[in-house]
Amino acid sequence: MSIYKRILIATDFTDVNLVAAKRAVRLAKQDKSELILLHVIEHFPFDSGPLSSVFQYNTESIDALTQHVRTKLDELKRVLRYKQLKAEFRTTSKSARHEILRFVKVHDVDLIVVAPHGQGVIGTLGSTATGILNNAVCDVLAVRESDEVT
Repeated sequence: MSIYKRILIATDFTDVNLVAAKRAVRLAKQDKSELILLHVIEHFPFDSGPLSSVFQYNTESIDALTQHVRTKLDELKRVLRYKQLKAEFRTTSKSARHEILRFVKVHDVDLIVVAPHGQGVIGTLGSTATGILNNAVCDVLAVRESDEVT
C-alpha cells in the first residue's frame, strides 16, 4: 500500500534542495508516487517604500525570470530522472510559503519535501520551510543538509 500518492518538492535550486529532491525521488520510487517539482517566483517589483532596505527586489522582467526558472526546472528534471515527475512554477506577489500551501490544497498533495535553508527573498527572517512546517495540511519532510553527494 502506498503511503504517499502525490509528493511535492518545493525547490529553490540550491545544493541542499537537490539533496531533498533526491530523497523525494527515493520515496516516490518506493510508493510509485507522482512527484511534482514546484518553484515559486516571488516577484516584488522595486519600490522605495519603508521596507526597501529589507527586501531583495526582483529587478529582472517577469519574462526573464520565467525563462530562467523553466531552464532550471528542466535541468533538475534531467538530474532526478524520475518518470512520473511534473515540473511547475508559479509567480506570485505573495510569499513562496503562501503559494506552496495553496498549491498543496488545490492539488491534493500528501507530502511536501523542503530544505530548511534556502534562498528566500528576505533571507532567514520568516523562513519558508518553517511556515510550511507550521501550516501544512499534509505531512512535511524537512531535509537537512548533509555530507550526501549531490
